[in-house]
Amino acid sequence: MRPVSIVTVSNSGFFFIRLLVERVRAMIGPRPYEIIVVDRGRDKTSRSWLSGQPDVRLLTYRQWGKNHRHGEAAEYGVKKALHDVIVLLDSDAHPVSANWLSETADRLDETHRLAGAEFRDWHKANPHGWFIHPHFLVFFKKDLGDLVILRKVRGNDADTGEEATLRIMDAGLVAIRHPIVFSAEFDVGHPRVPTVSGGIFHCWYVTRLLLDPKGVEKESSGQVTPETYLHPLQAKLRARYGLDY
Repeated sequence: MRPVSIVTVSNSGFFFIRLLVERVRAMIGPRPYEIIVVDRGRDKTSRSWLSGQPDVRLLTYRQWGKNHRHGEAAEYGVKKALHDVIVLLDSDAHPVSANWLSETADRLDETHRLAGAEFRDWHKANPHGWFIHPHFLVFFKKDLGDLVILRKVRGNDADTGEEATLRIMDAGLVAIRHPIVFSAEFDVGHPRVPTVSGGIFHCWYVTRLLLDPKGVEKESSGQVTPETYLHPLQAKLRARYGLDY
């Protein structure tokens, strides 16, 4: 079992970042690991709790202007990682299956250089119709800046993190893909979210709901709101894991 550096970017949302940390601990097994949280927000509750966790390294990456985004913050965290294998998770994701790393991190080699959740969509810059989505993306640290780019470099023609898949494919290398499937256990507010892929549960929309609820409501035609999605989802997660926060 390879040691891993788990990197996530947090903007707000104490509930979900704490859940991520606690579920990583519960599902990591005996392998060496660290959790790097790159903080972009002003959530004092999250920072206070995270700073007291022995397996968490809390970094600060303030947003300066519109060009400093999630991908840049993620790259900053990866550069600080101690281990050779990086597991990038969104802050509203967490592991739910024991094989979440054996089927991704432990399968990387000189040919298989990327692993994670297969997101299907057609973007102008991507002829493949799919890419490994950055809510669960596993790769070698040495590939950052060459094969792996986490920021958006093609404007609106490619999504955040999509550049990594394009470069891996263009180099004749292989990405290990795990399909994204709807999580019926947490069926709230929308027919396609939340989801599970490769042993990782992903809530989707959480950070955006916290920061721009009206924008998300408009985009989802009223299906995703704090009342219809976020709050009932938190209630189900509390019941599932016996949480008291």
